[in-house]
Amino acid sequence: MAKVASFEGDAYVTDEKNRGRQETRYHIVSEVTEEFQELSYEWAGLKTVGVVMSFRQEGDKEPEAPMIRYYISSADLSAKKLAEAARQHWHVENKLHWSLDVALREDACKIHRGQAAENLARVRHIALNYLKGEKRFKGGIRRKQKKATLDETYLADILSV
Repeated sequence: MAKVASFEGDAYVTDEKNRGRQETRYHIVSEVTEEFQELSYEWAGLKTVGVVMSFRQEGDKEPEAPMIRYYISSADLSAKKLAEAARQHWHVENKLHWSLDVALREDACKIHRGQAAENLARVRHIALNYLKGEKRFKGGIRRKQKKATLDETYLADILSV
C-alpha cells in the first residue's frame, strides 16, 4: 500500500458517493519494466501494467479493507484510461448479474450439489442470450420468458435465433 501511495508515475484518483457508500479508487499504470519482463513473454504485445486500489465505506461504519485489482493491457493506457476501462468492465459484469438475478432469479437458487450450480448458471446464461437475441416481441426478459412458456411457436422462434 505504501508503494501505491508514494508512486511517482502516472496516477489517477476517483471519488464516488452513491447509495450511502463512499468509494475512493487509486489507479496507477506503468510500462512493462524488468520486473514484468518474464510475463511479457507469455503475453505478446504486453505494454501496460495497472493497479486499482479501492477503499469503500458505507455510512458511518469503519472503512472496509482496501481491495486491490491488477490489470495488464496490450494498449498504452494512461491511469485515467485504465480507470475508465475498469469501470466499463464492472458495469458490464454488474448489468449481466442484475439480469440473471432479476429475470432468472439466480440468487434464489438453492441448488449446490456437485457441479449442478455451475451447470445451471451456464444454462441461465444461454437462456438469457437467446431471450435477448429475440427482437420481434417487444418486451423485457420476464415477459419473453412468460410468452415462451405459454406459446410453443414463440419458444421455437427464440430457439431458432
